[in-house]
Amino acid sequence: MRPPKLDATLGWFQASVVAPHETRERRLAPAKQHLLPSRTLGPEQRLGIYVDAYMARLVEALEEDFPALAHRLGQRAFQRTCRSYLERHPSRSRSLNGLGRKLPEFLSGRAALDLARLEVAMSEVFDGEAVEPLRTADFARLTPEALAGARLDCVPTLRLLALDHDANPYVDAVRQERDPVPPLRRKRSWIAVYRKEFKVCRLDLREAGFDALAALRRGRTVSQAVAAAARRWKGTASELQTHIRQCFGEWVSEGFFARIGR
Repeated sequence: MRPPKLDATLGWFQASVVAPHETRERRLAPAKQHLLPSRTLGPEQRLGIYVDAYMARLVEALEEDFPALAHRLGQRAFQRTCRSYLERHPSRSRSLNGLGRKLPEFLSGRAALDLARLEVAMSEVFDGEAVEPLRTADFARLTPEALAGARLDCVPTLRLLALDHDANPYVDAVRQERDPVPPLRRKRSWIAVYRKEFKVCRLDLREAGFDALAALRRGRTVSQAVAAAARRWKGTASELQTHIRQCFGEWVSEGFFARIGR
């Protein structure tokens, strides 16, 4: 019998390594048709080494992207969660960058979900398209009236999250390997995740500022964004004006906006 062609063998090997981690049934040729036994292992056992190593590498990649979630769940529970997730959402790309994008949808429990959402946003921002942001000088040419009616396109590397937990301190402590890690407090929080000079950053927001920035991101005008903030604001109009001015200056400084539209 002629030996199988190389491309057929490679296709069988890849399918055999991936198949045990997928929920769908796949009929594949037995290992003995492609592999010889070693002195101590049969063909199926030799194949099994690569099957286990493949899954271990995928779990390792998820742990690199979700260290705070892994810390929260504990190593064993996190690995079990990853294996179940990968059976439902096996890797379909040569790149592992997007492997965990659907992990939040797979989780139960608000604390774990909030951490996963934040760490997914960080990964997306890290991999996002780079554009040159607007600077303060770009706004200096606008009259107050023109700015109020302007629509500001946000950079692609900006994500906004409204969470049920104060996740930032927890994520900071885990990623900086600080001990002890503070408790993950149940408290509403609003976070902007963005990239600045090749570094992923996170900025805590107040609810009014979050609503204003979210409105801008949806294509609303600056005046409409201020109105959105006013609906959440519990202080005076003067205090709101000061807050929005400070927020806007910070957002421009941090490079949140890519283009001034109409």
